[in-house]
Amino acid sequence: MNELSVGIRPELLQHAVGVTLQQHGLDHGEVCLLLTTDDRIQELNRSFRGVDEPTDVLTFPSGEPDPLGDVAISIPYAERQARARGVSLEQELGYLAIHGALHLAGFDDEDEQDRANMVREMNRAAVAAGLAPDEEWSSILHGDPA
Repeated sequence: MNELSVGIRPELLQHAVGVTLQQHGLDHGEVCLLLTTDDRIQELNRSFRGVDEPTDVLTFPSGEPDPLGDVAISIPYAERQARARGVSLEQELGYLAIHGALHLAGFDDEDEQDRANMVREMNRAAVAAGLAPDEEWSSILHGDPA
């Protein structure tokens, strides 16, 4: 699950993903979480999306019911985003894991309405997973030279 040794509790992220999938009838699906670096997530972003910059989270659906797919999260990006938003790293990682799980469950955030629906579902999953809700959550560093 983890390319980095940063003292993160994997059970928190696993629980957040599990709760999210359960809420959408996918509680038997397997998800691989990769906690990685900015350099590695930038490579993935460039290879799979044609975007040559780091990002917070990438999701790779398998197209199968099991495993559902992979979620890659950049720890350094999440740290910067957590500082900018004034939340703990665990809170931010929990939200990113939930965000990725929702993409695997079929949610999208390409327009305002989809984003609002995604944040609503993220908050519902966060509360169920024991995280604080955040109605204002967004990937705030996108477009910034992070």
